[in-house]
Amino acid sequence: MYRTMSLALAAVILSGCGDPSIETDERGVPKARGFWPSLIEEQKANADGTFLSSSDARRRVDEFDVSSDDLSRWPVDTVTYKRFRDPAVRSTYLRRALGRYAFIEAKERGLGTSLARVRKVAGITSSSTGAEWWSRSVHGADLLPGQQGRSVSLPETVHSTIKNSNQIRSFGDLPAIRGTAIAEAKGRFVPEFFAEASTSRENERATSPAISAGAARAITNEDELEFGVRSRLLTGGEISVSQRFTVTDTNRVSYIPGEQTEARTSISLVQPILRGAGTSHNDAPRRIANMDTQIAIEEFRRQSEAHLMEVERAYWNLYVARAVYIQKTHLARHGATLAGQISGRSGIDADTVLVTRARSLAEQWQADRVRAQAALDNAEFRLAALVGDKRFGPANVEIVPSSAPNGALSILQTKDTIEDIFLNRPELQQAILQYQAALLREGMAANDSLPELDLILELTADGGADGRNLSDSFSDSSNGSGHLVGLKFSVPLGFDERDARYKRRRLETVQQERQVLSVIQTILLEVDVSANEYVVACNDLIAQRKSLAAAQSSLRTIERRWSEGGASEGGIGLLSALLSGYEQVQQSEQAVATARATREIAAANLARARGVLLERWGLKTNIAADTRGEPTYRLSRQ
Repeated sequence: MYRTMSLALAAVILSGCGDPSIETDERGVPKARGFWPSLIEEQKANADGTFLSSSDARRRVDEFDVSSDDLSRWPVDTVTYKRFRDPAVRSTYLRRALGRYAFIEAKERGLGTSLARVRKVAGITSSSTGAEWWSRSVHGADLLPGQQGRSVSLPETVHSTIKNSNQIRSFGDLPAIRGTAIAEAKGRFVPEFFAEASTSRENERATSPAISAGAARAITNEDELEFGVRSRLLTGGEISVSQRFTVTDTNRVSYIPGEQTEARTSISLVQPILRGAGTSHNDAPRRIANMDTQIAIEEFRRQSEAHLMEVERAYWNLYVARAVYIQKTHLARHGATLAGQISGRSGIDADTVLVTRARSLAEQWQADRVRAQAALDNAEFRLAALVGDKRFGPANVEIVPSSAPNGALSILQTKDTIEDIFLNRPELQQAILQYQAALLREGMAANDSLPELDLILELTADGGADGRNLSDSFSDSSNGSGHLVGLKFSVPLGFDERDARYKRRRLETVQQERQVLSVIQTILLEVDVSANEYVVACNDLIAQRKSLAAAQSSLRTIERRWSEGGASEGGIGLLSALLSGYEQVQQSEQAVATARATREIAAANLARARGVLLERWGLKTNIAADTRGEPTYRLSRQ
């Protein structure tokens, strides 16, 4: 009965020492725990009429007041603080308190307010590209002779990138790698089966006839087998259930009979009381693994946004390169035609200097056209490399952008607030989660720096039988029992490596707190700068179109004077004005094309600064299986 009760007790304990639960969403991704609890707490407080100043919010971070008990008065180097301060509760509280303080301070300092300027220019739009003569040729597939045109839109380019880019695929492997730490943390509490077998033989001289019944040698053969199950507990202890059988065959008279079998059933528990004790301490690796995985997911999102930003920039740069090539070609034709006209009149009314000047500038414009073609080729190569689609790669394929930079794809939300930025930017989520992980590591280091004090408990049930009958020895009715209760204690006699590690963790926590505040300031600065750049880009496009209209009007006036006989009357001065007029118009046309692309790039950069670049293209992160069947993270359409 005693043995049966012991085994039943062990089964109950082992059934509760499995892996702790892990909070995941429906896709198996650890739930995000970023700034949203802090913002919700602030919104609820404001709805109830409570408004904290930044100094009040800062005091909440400094006080570490995490419970109704006045634990904040405990010195951080005392055993009381290290033993009874719950690191999980403390890390959660401080993460929320710091997030709320950072949010309140950002609002008080007026950071991110430049989004209001975006709202003002949101309704101001310039004319479409239909009135620009080069736009049709930009979207045409016969710009470069001998090449096969491939027309692609910007959405098609973006989705081709997420499907084919090896760079984005490599980004998605990092969260999968970090996610293995979750299984590693779970594996610490998986029960383990163990077994050990041994055989020994003793053959020694008998110093008395009474030892071995008159035999000259005392011989003992012993076979031992032990097996069982052991497991770590979430409380920090370790429990084991084992069964040991020992078969002894000897001629010593102290064994009656000489061949017998013993069985011992043991249940042992070693439970830390100070160092290594507590569910919060032992559950911390699982919590940190969850946060590290979420941090990696945010890093995947950040890197993907940066790559897609470069793809969009390369797409519009290709548009500009094609437009400039068309404009340079058009200018070179004007120069060749004009040089031919003047050369034909060299013996009539055209001065030699006039002829030389026209020829020189015509050759220069032809050289500019060659350079523009090289820039066009380079723009195609860069876009193809970023996208990773083989259909973009062959040298005889002409990539033709079919999307026009007329603002149709600039999906700007003008109702964005600073709360949206706090929730959407992946860098902010990474920083606040890293801060909470640092707090947990500090709590673990505090626990590890405690003295060692372990409680040791053991229950045993013994039995025996004659011969080599294992079952009889296990079920013998004359079983005995025993127990052991003990304590193990040790303490360093000075400042040891655990204390040094705890001090380092505390400094790292302070550093990470400052890093969170620094990241927030940097992110909001990016929002302000990108918003201003978008506003400037919108206004610059309007100004460049007006400048182009003025340059075209001036050129038409000069052309009329030239066609009315200016070669003989105006001479070199009128020719210089005509050539300068052509150059000015081409530069204005190039400025308009560049301004259009700049506005599109500025819109994309503003979306990235607000943290909604993926949502702009209807993308989300998801878990998929790679070619080897291993999990990886991908971007997919919502």
